[in-house]
Amino acid sequence: MGPKRNFAAAALLLSAGLLAARGAFAGGLICLQSNSCQARVDPSRLEVALRNGSQPEMIVSAAQTNLGRVADLRFDRELNPGTASWTLPERKVTLTFTVTENRLAVHVRATEPGEFTFPVIPAGDPAKAWILPLFEGVYAPCGDTNWETFLTTHGALNTTADLVLPFVGLECRAAAPARAWTLTCILTNPFNNQLQFVRAPDSTLAARLTHQFTRNHPVKEYAVVFELGPPSPIEPARRYRQWLIERGEFVRFSDKIRKTPEAAKLPGAAHVYLWGNDLLNLADVTDWKGFARALQAGAAAGASPPVRWIWDQLKPDTRTVAAQILAAAWPDRYQKSQIIEDLNRLLEQPEFAGAAAGLEAALEPEIAALLKSDRRSLSRADRSRLNTHLLAAAFPGLLAQPDAWGNGTSPQMIQQLAAAGLDRLWLGGDGWRGFQERPQTVAAAKKAGYLIGPYDSYHSIHRPGEPDTWETAQFGAALYETGAIVNADGTRRRGFKQKGFLLSPAAARPYVEKRVAALMPSFHANSWFIDCDGFGDYFDDYAESHPATQQSDLQARVSRLAWIRDTFGVVIGTEGCSAGVAATVHFAHGVLTPVIGWGDPDLTDKQSPYYLGSYYPPDEPRVFFQPVPMKAKYRYLYYNPDFRLPLFETVFHDSVIATHHWMFASLKAREDAPTVELLELLYQVPPLYHLNRAEFQKRRAQIKRHFEFFSPLHRETALLPLADFQWLTPDRRVQRTVFGDRFEVIANFGPAEFRRDDARLGPRSLQVRHLLTGRTQTYTAQ
Repeated sequence: MGPKRNFAAAALLLSAGLLAARGAFAGGLICLQSNSCQARVDPSRLEVALRNGSQPEMIVSAAQTNLGRVADLRFDRELNPGTASWTLPERKVTLTFTVTENRLAVHVRATEPGEFTFPVIPAGDPAKAWILPLFEGVYAPCGDTNWETFLTTHGALNTTADLVLPFVGLECRAAAPARAWTLTCILTNPFNNQLQFVRAPDSTLAARLTHQFTRNHPVKEYAVVFELGPPSPIEPARRYRQWLIERGEFVRFSDKIRKTPEAAKLPGAAHVYLWGNDLLNLADVTDWKGFARALQAGAAAGASPPVRWIWDQLKPDTRTVAAQILAAAWPDRYQKSQIIEDLNRLLEQPEFAGAAAGLEAALEPEIAALLKSDRRSLSRADRSRLNTHLLAAAFPGLLAQPDAWGNGTSPQMIQQLAAAGLDRLWLGGDGWRGFQERPQTVAAAKKAGYLIGPYDSYHSIHRPGEPDTWETAQFGAALYETGAIVNADGTRRRGFKQKGFLLSPAAARPYVEKRVAALMPSFHANSWFIDCDGFGDYFDDYAESHPATQQSDLQARVSRLAWIRDTFGVVIGTEGCSAGVAATVHFAHGVLTPVIGWGDPDLTDKQSPYYLGSYYPPDEPRVFFQPVPMKAKYRYLYYNPDFRLPLFETVFHDSVIATHHWMFASLKAREDAPTVELLELLYQVPPLYHLNRAEFQKRRAQIKRHFEFFSPLHRETALLPLADFQWLTPDRRVQRTVFGDRFEVIANFGPAEFRRDDARLGPRSLQVRHLLTGRTQTYTAQ
C-alpha cells in the first residue's frame, strides 16, 4: 500500500504543478475535461468555471469563504482527467466533480446532519436573464427592478414547490448574438433544498442553493448537473426533458392513454368547475310570490299537514324572509337564496318524509315505492329524489318538475353544454355531494363524452366535529390522534390555514382506499381530482408510526394517485405538477397561472379595488365567478407576456395537460383575459372556467368561440412535444411556438400589426400554420 500511496501523492503534486502553470486563476486549481467540456475548480473556495466547445468560459458557481481546509484530494489528470474528489473536514462533506461530454456533475455527500451551500450561481456579466420554472416559466431580465425585488424579497424557494421543475437557467449574451448561450443547472435531488436570490458584491443577483442533510436520511447526499447550451430561452427546459428521458422517467401522454383509455377524452377538452350542488335552485321556483304565500299558509290552522310540517321546520329568519318577499314589489336574489338555502337543508334530511301525509296519491309509482321503504336505508340519491318529489307535491303549480331541478351539477347543465356543441369537456365539482345526490348528472356527462369527477383531498385532518371543517378533512378520532405529520422537534405540523394538522400520506392510505371505494359506486366517475398532491410540498415526518423523508412522502402520494387511477380506470388530476408526479397524472391545475398574492390583504379586503370576492353564494362564489382588476405588480409578474416562457410545456406538453389554478381561471383577471386567451392558444393548454347554468348562458358565445378554435387543434397538439419557442420581435411581443413537426403558432400580444414575409397578423391575434399542408387559421382575442 505504501508505494501506491506515494505514487498517488506524486501524481497529485505533478497535476497540481501542471495546473498552476497553465491556470488562469490563482494556484491550486483543478482542471477537469472531456472531449468537448472543461471545468476549472478551486477546491478550497468552490469557485467553478465551465466551458463547452467554442463557447466562452463562465463562472457557474461563485467563490465561497469559510469552507475550511481541503483534505483527501484525489485527481489523476493522465488516467482520469474528468473526475476529482476531496473532503472539507470542517463541513463534514465530500465533493466529487465529474465532467462527461457536455456536462459537469457535482455530487455532495455528508457524514452527519447539517446544511451545505452549493452552487452559488452568479448573474453578473455575461448573464442577461434568469430562466426560472416558477409556475409555467418566467424570463426575468438581469437588472429588472420588479423581478429582482420579487426574487430577493420572496424568501427562500422550495425547489419542489416553488420551482415546478428542478432547474435554474441563465441566458448569457455574447458580442455576436449567434454566439450567445445558456446555462442550465439541474438539481438531481430536488428534496430538502432552498434556493435564495441574494445580492452579490457587484450588486447583481446570485442564486444560492442550500441543501439540508436531515437525520432521517441514512445516506445524506445531493447533486447538481451543469450544462452550457445554445441561446434558446427554453434550452434549460429542453435539457431537463432530455435528462428525464435518459433516466427513463418521462412518460408520454399516448402511453398514458394506452394504460387509461378514458384519458383519450382529455385532449381538446376545456376544463370546467361546476357550481350549484343543491337540489333546489332559485330558478326552480316558478312563482315566488305564490310560493312565499303558500309557505306562510303553513302557519294557519287549516294548513295541509305537509305544508305545516315544512313551515314548522323552517328557521325563524326564513319565515321572516317569506313575509318580506310577499311585501316586496320585486323580491331580490338574497331573499330568495335564504328561502332556497333553508329548504335545501330540509331536503337533506331523512325526516323530510314527515311532509308526506296526504301526498301519496300525487306521487309517481316509483317515488311512492321509495316512500314505503325504510327511508333511513335509502341511498343519498334515492333520498334526494324522494324528498324533491315530496316538496313539489306539497306545492303544486309553484315549482318546476323536480327531475329538472338543480344548477351546475344537474343533468340540465350537461344538456346545455352539449347543446352548445362542446363535445369534449373535463367537469369537476367542489366535492362529491352533488354527484352523490344526482348520479344522473355523471351518467349524462359520460353519455355526452365528457370526463367528470369530484374534488378530493388528503392534505389536512381536522378534529371530528370541529367548527367550519370541510368533508375532505374528516377521517375520525383515531387517525386525528395518530396520523399527523410530526416535525423534527416532536410537534405536529399544522394544517392548511393553521387548522388541524397535515396528514401523513402513509397513515392516510387505508382511508384513501376506503373513501374512494365507497364513493365510486354511488356515481361512477371517470375522473378524480386530488388537491395538493402535485403541488410539491413534501415533508420529513418524524412520527414513529409513519416516518418519512420528503422523497418517500412524494412516493406515497404518487402511489395513491396511481392506485385510484389504475383501480378504477379514471383520469387523474392534481393541484400543480411538481416534476415528481408528472409520470403518474393526466392533468394539473395551477401551472399556467398559480395562486397569486397569497397573504396580500388587498386581495381579501372587501373595500379594496383588488378584492377577489367572497365565497358566497354557494352556487356562484364571487371569488371564482367575478372578474377583477389585478394589482400592477401582479400584472407585471404574472400576466405580462414579455416575461412568460413555456418551460413546463417544453418538458411535459406531450405528457401532462396543465392549465390554470381554479383561483385564477381563464376569465378572472379582467384586463388581462385577452392575454390569457392568447397564451392558452400559443402554449396549447386548455382554458378553465367556473360555471353554473346562468353563468354559462351569459358566457356561452365567448366559450363556444374559443372552444371551436382550440379543441380541434389541441386534439392533435396534445400528443406532440413543444419543439421550439422564439421571440420574433425585439420587444418580445410577438412569439412563436412549434409543436412536433406539424404546427406553428404565432401570437401577437402587441398593439400594432406584425408583418412576416407576405403574412400580416393584427394586434392581439394569433395564427396557426399547419406545416404539412400550409393551411393557416387566425384568431383574435376579445
